[in-house]
Amino acid sequence: MPASALHSFSKAIEIPARLHNQPLDAWQTSARLTTLLSRFGIRVLGDLHGRKVVEFAWEKNCGAKTLYELDLLARRARFRNGEASCNGHRRDCVHASHDFSATDSEGTIAKTQEGAASFAIPESICHLAFNELPITTRLANVVRSMGARSLGDLNGRGAFELLQYRACGWGTISEIQQLIERAVSGEFDVAQIEEATAAAELLSLLEQGLAKISLRDRQFVLARIGAQTGSASFGADILCLSYAEIGRRYGLTRARVHKVFANTLDNLRKIWGPRVPRLLEVIKWRCLSTICPLTPQLLENWVGPPAAFSVRPTTRDYLSSFRLSMEAHVRLIAALDKNIPCWPETNPKRPRIDDSVGQFDLTLAHVVREAGGQITVAEAYRRLSHPGRRDYRRVTVENFLQLLRSTDYTAIEFTDPQSPIIRLRAWNGENFRARIRSDQPSAPSRTDPATIPFFGSNSMCGKHAAIGPR
Repeated sequence: MPASALHSFSKAIEIPARLHNQPLDAWQTSARLTTLLSRFGIRVLGDLHGRKVVEFAWEKNCGAKTLYELDLLARRARFRNGEASCNGHRRDCVHASHDFSATDSEGTIAKTQEGAASFAIPESICHLAFNELPITTRLANVVRSMGARSLGDLNGRGAFELLQYRACGWGTISEIQQLIERAVSGEFDVAQIEEATAAAELLSLLEQGLAKISLRDRQFVLARIGAQTGSASFGADILCLSYAEIGRRYGLTRARVHKVFANTLDNLRKIWGPRVPRLLEVIKWRCLSTICPLTPQLLENWVGPPAAFSVRPTTRDYLSSFRLSMEAHVRLIAALDKNIPCWPETNPKRPRIDDSVGQFDLTLAHVVREAGGQITVAEAYRRLSHPGRRDYRRVTVENFLQLLRSTDYTAIEFTDPQSPIIRLRAWNGENFRARIRSDQPSAPSRTDPATIPFFGSNSMCGKHAAIGPR
């Protein structure tokens, strides 16, 4: 039970003089509270004057909800009489720990909630959906029982009305109050997101979110993404541990570690409301529109301010506020949204090539050779997906960037992180040219790009729709 409520319960009930003779039946109290008060011979509001709510705490069938209803009854009487001041109400109401500056709309919320014990939701935050907000499972069950989907659905609902739902108690009411205050203060506002500062804002929110979660969950995430914090190894990278290795360290099973990690990622997505998902969408759109994977170097460039704004902090000033390395941030972003083409390592270990990837590899090498031995990633995609090519087949940018990590005949250079270049590998390039220039007739082979179509019927890329309208 909140401390502010206990303080309110220990105070003497003050009923305005003009309401002393009003019968309790006119205030629509619950059957449980009516039975409790009748047991003490209380029939009118004046009979409560001078008594304390806590006096009824030890009575039969008098629980937290009944005490809270009695406290609300006294506050409603004071509010209707218009004698309670704002400062007096502030001491009686359920407060959240989050502080924010008072505005006209916030004052209206405080007055309505503290006096009439009902929630008044400003129009600016009514659209916020509960499935995008950081709420507990208990509150999620309560709003599901109510049929509420957004904060606006709580507008005008009384606290006592919510207490009638199963598993809704003091903590849930306090959580709703804090959620409204955070929303009014702008913590969940996505209207101010700008593409130029999206990367810096995302990294800042993720690190603040990591600081808010429990120590064990944070250690799981840091071990999984290969990050290490602290003054001794500021921003240093360590080995990315598997779920089984983390489990052995903490005496847990692999499945349990995986579940905790997944729940922690879900909390990180929602800890700032819809802001983190929207920022991830911005990062994804930038990668796909430029046909460029997200690398630590590219993320570092995006975090830095535009050159035109020399008065703004430098890139080093931006990076100095981040405890995690850029490599760890890229791995964390990849874990939060698997649809973002993230390359934490620019020279990863190439996996075993299957038939579909081999066809792509040879066709890409053919395109690079036609371009003189090197070509940008964006231009290579445009040529491969051009309808005029004989081996044309529609392919998404996501699959194209995914396949680039498995190529054997070509290599990717990130001299310019925003415009990586594809080159033929030295030894493969010589063999490739020799094979193409050979005039000796031979039977078609699997390694001849002239005889292998770009994508076969079993190609995994051919099953995906292309970007843009058909």
